[in-house]
Amino acid sequence: MHFEECPAPPGLQPFVTGFWFIRASPAARYEKILPGPSAHLVLNLSDPYRLIDPAGSEGPAQEVAAGFYSGLQRTYLISENPAQIFNVGAVLAPFGVAAFTEQPPSALTGRVLDADRIFPGFGHLRDSLSRGTESPTPERAFAALESFLTARLRPGYRCDERAAAAVGLLARDDIPVADLSRRLGLSTSTLERIMMRDCGTTPKGFSDVCRFHRFVNAAAALPPGAAAGRQLLALADYYDQPHLIRTFRRFSGFTPSEYLRIVREHGADYATFVPVEAVPGLRT
Repeated sequence: MHFEECPAPPGLQPFVTGFWFIRASPAARYEKILPGPSAHLVLNLSDPYRLIDPAGSEGPAQEVAAGFYSGLQRTYLISENPAQIFNVGAVLAPFGVAAFTEQPPSALTGRVLDADRIFPGFGHLRDSLSRGTESPTPERAFAALESFLTARLRPGYRCDERAAAAVGLLARDDIPVADLSRRLGLSTSTLERIMMRDCGTTPKGFSDVCRFHRFVNAAAALPPGAAAGRQLLALADYYDQPHLIRTFRRFSGFTPSEYLRIVREHGADYATFVPVEAVPGLRT
């Protein structure tokens, strides 16, 4: 596997937080992509991906565009990998997409869309990066992303500092919404309104995803034999074991024990991109 990442250049922050580059053989035919606190703009330089409905639809999987935008997700995605994975991408803050489009973030949450609908011309980067005999390097790919995104920033756009502060606090800590509102000097209704307007999600919805994201990364890093039920419950800070299992299934489609078995087989690098060999009910 060849994986590199770097912080976004200052001119794109805080809307874009980083760039990443991956070239690897897939660990399995499919992967579950678990929800996290960021959106992603992805350029696929390999063969097409297919996106599978996690709800269990028996219809065929849907091919996604060469360039696609994955908004904040409320649950996991399932993708069918190409023979080789070769992607470059940008990590966007929850409020980041508003710096590039007038489309409301709430219309993009929970969706995977052709990037050209939001970032016109993004798919053409594939042709420019693939031109010539040499394979694109991370440095060349990151420079192309920086140039493309910088040119598409909305002139004079500024995010609401209160929304950005709420995102930063919730990404780090499990803070009740009422306490967060008081800390920011806002009413709960005002905080909910600005979070929905700028991020496309409620504070509670974003907090739940952030807590789950912190938990799975911490659980994946535990040594073998160190994740008995009570230890997992303490690590997750959920009310009780049934609550933990329900939440885990909602966000991942796994029980905690199923998840830990797979991640220990493949390694902690797969904490949020979980390899799976089969998808029940999929018509191929």
